[in-house]
Amino acid sequence: MPNIGYGSDKKTRHYLPNGFKKFVVHNVGELELLMMHNRTYSAEIAHDVSTKKRKEIVE
Repeated sequence: MPNIGYGSDKKTRHYLPNGFKKFVVHNVGELELLMMHNRTYSAEIAHDVSTKKRKEIVE
């Protein structure tokens, strides 16, 4: 059980060191949704996405 005081600040809780929040992308539609918030979120392709779909997402 963690003790009180080991959490991060609420303002920066889910932020990466580069200042973005991580968003897991499973398809091209989710990536297009992310384009509206490109200054806040960074995309990460999900582990279970096939090679064919990965190529579509990257392009």
